Amino acid sequence: MQTEILEKEATADLRVYTVWVPFLGGNRDATRRTQGIMSDQRVTQYWDQEAVTSEWFTTNVDGGSGPGYDVFYLYGPDARWSDVPGPLVESGGTVIGQTDRLRAAVGSLLPQAGDR
Repeated sequence: MQTEILEKEATADLRVYTVWVPFLGGNRDATRRTQGIMSDQRVTQYWDQEAVTSEWFTTNVDGGSGPGYDVFYLYGPDARWSDVPGPLVESGGTVIGQTDRLRAAVGSLLPQAGDR
């Protein structure tokens, strides 16, 4: 995400919200060390010790159950955050495994180079 999208779209009006959850051996100290992975100033990072966001998005956005992690949810500039945010442009995971899909979806929301 950092090198494949944010660095390549350094001037794009993007906002990224990263929520770190305690899966795969993660804890608050480990998460603090990994926050350098998303060092772009457009990224706001959160720590969710109880994985409330993980459960909520899986249930309310994906329509599934159980925890979700290493996933992305992409919303455009017209998204509204009410009971359930929408409209959803794209979602998937893993983030690294789906980088091309995420990059294409982000690109579809950005003005073309000649329009900037």
